[in-house]
Amino acid sequence: MADQENLKVFVKTDITKTSKKVKGKHSPISEVVDDVQRVLKVPAIYNLNQRHKNFYLFTVENYIKNPKFRYFLSITLANNSSDLLVQLAGEYLIKDKLKLIQYSIFPDTLRVQLLLLKEIKLIEDYTQIIKVLKKIRIKFRNKIIRLKNLVENE
Repeated sequence: MADQENLKVFVKTDITKTSKKVKGKHSPISEVVDDVQRVLKVPAIYNLNQRHKNFYLFTVENYIKNPKFRYFLSITLANNSSDLLVQLAGEYLIKDKLKLIQYSIFPDTLRVQLLLLKEIKLIEDYTQIIKVLKKIRIKFRNKIIRLKNLVENE
């Protein structure tokens, strides 16, 4: 329980103070827990571009009482998602316990982005999560470039 309080304070003081909150209402995120689909409401999304390019922090309301809020760090893999991109990114999920979602952060633009999510459970995980997400984004981008080159050389 103390870890959750420390995480909450860390998010409020270190992350959200220096970040810009994305305005507007946000769609909920769902996850499957014990073969039951649970809905996580998203009260706030923070754009972390000042510190980390293409990163967002999702604050979500938990479906159980404790902890009340959960925090997910995400990176944009693609600004316009497609089934092909989801298939290409799928191999990275299991090893690092990541979640891949198609989500519209800015609903006014009508773009559905492909995001890679990782939950922050401890303060110490924050920098490690950023490194993992950046590494996977680089691998994903390189895979897209190789695919593009294959198509061009066909």
